[in-house]
Formats: sequence, C-alpha cells, structure tokens
Amino acid sequence: MFGSKVDAAGVVAHKCTRETRGSAGIVMLNGHYGEANGRPHGLVFLFERGNRPDRAAMLAKLTDLPRVSVSHDPASGGVDQSPSREGETSEDWLELLLDGLTFDLVGLPPGSALPTPGIDYHFNCEAAGLDRTEAFGLFPGPHIASGLHSLPVLRTLLRLGAALADGTRGLRAVCWTPAATAIAPQFFVRTARAWLEGGAFPALGMMGLFVAADGTMRSHGLAFLIGQELALDPVLAADRTAATRLATRVVHELVGYELPSEPLRFVIDGSGELELMPDPAAGLVRVRPV
Repeated sequence: MFGSKVDAAGVVAHKCTRETRGSAGIVMLNGHYGEANGRPHGLVFLFERGNRPDRAAMLAKLTDLPRVSVSHDPASGGVDQSPSREGETSEDWLELLLDGLTFDLVGLPPGSALPTPGIDYHFNCEAAGLDRTEAFGLFPGPHIASGLHSLPVLRTLLRLGAALADGTRGLRAVCWTPAATAIAPQFFVRTARAWLEGGAFPALGMMGLFVAADGTMRSHGLAFLIGQELALDPVLAADRTAATRLATRVVHELVGYELPSEPLRFVIDGSGELELMPDPAAGLVRVRPV
C-alpha cells in the first residue's frame, strides 16, 4: 500500500471562506444538489450565460464517442415517469448508455439551465465570474444514483464526463458536487483519464483540502467516497505543497478499499515513517508522523 506516485506540481487550488457543511457532514449546496436536496450528485458543467451547447451540438458530439449511445431521447417520443426527472421537458435532457450504465444529461438548451452549484474549492480555474454561469449536468440514472460511491459507477461517470468536457467550446469549469469543487476542463480531462488508464486517483478535484483551526490539513468530500475524511497532523501540514502531495498519495490508496480498523504504519519517500489511524468517532482517518 501507499506506493503510488502522484505529482501535484502545477496544481493551483484554494478554498473559499464560505462554510457549507451541514449536519452529519452533508454538504448543502446553493444549487440543491445531493441526495437530501433533490437532484442526485454528479458532474456539473459551467458555461458563460448563453453559451451552453445546444441539443444538436451535444447529439453530434455523442456520435463520435466510442461505446456511448443515446438510450432514451424523450424528444423522439415516449414518456418517462422517473421522479428524478420531474419538471424536465422533452428538450431538456438525454439518457446516455455507457458500459451497461445509464446517465442523465440534463439542462440542455432550449430548456432551462441548471443552477450553478455552491463552490468552495477551485482547481486550476479562475473563481471570478463562476457565480454568473449557467450549467448542464451529468448524473447517474435513477436506478444507479445511490451507487455513485462505488468505483464502477464513478469510473464510468468520469469516463463519460471527460469525453463530454474534452474540446467542448465555452466550457469554464467542471464541478464535482459532493466536494463543492470547480475544476479546469483540461485538468479534469487529463487527471480523470490518467486514473482510468491505471494512474493515480484524481484526488485534486474529487475532494477539497483546507487547513482547520487546529492546524490539521483536512479533506472535504472524501467521506462521500470512503465514509470518512482525511486529516494530516499539523507537523505534516506545515508545508502545504508537501502536505497536498502526501494527501493525494494516501487517498489514492484508500479509495476503493476497505478502511483499516487498526493503526497502520507505512513509509512514503520524503515523509519518513507515518501512521494511519482510523478515528471513526470523529469521522476521520488521521495521518501522523511516528
């Protein structure tokens, strides 16, 4: 474990001062995304107002994506009674199929745009003006929405999301709603595809990082994927760049695996001997020097 290398160089990220954590660690977003707030969690694509690609443009793009098909086009007839699509018109959305899983592409013109979600963290993208954008979103279909925490659904969502983001004109940022992040399109595409091809998990963007009042560096949004957040000891968090690199390497080893129930010692080059200590009462996985 903990042997994968992650290069965090060149990543620009910062946390807004706004706190949006609700009870039980649930993030309450301005745009009402999340299990408790109506629409499922997923990816939201931000555009300057009036610049969302229209339905025809997205259908044309989809024809060039391998293994992706339009499994349901409500504009071509048929009725969908799914509660998750309540209020959508036949021109607002498409159901897409990839590797046996269905996803909803929602908020297409000429229908109404989706609201811009609350954003706490920005990765390689400018914060200015994102609150004046409009959006469409990609969400797991109703029958798999509760499984977004699982790797098969998450990997397929990111594969499809990267394909949609790559080369789409006017795209300002891609948001991952469980972590309230906004990610530069090409950074999102590059890091998502690297993971899908066997590289490091795209932790920067799939979680946020901030320094808490006690000096620990903590993740925000990781609990959506593994059930707990990460907390690096203040000694490890003193060098923010090194701490960020360490956090991404640890997260790469935690996502998709059962969390250890007992303290675990490990060594990472440049960090010395460390101890990973689960603290379920606090909802944290703590990492500290030995």
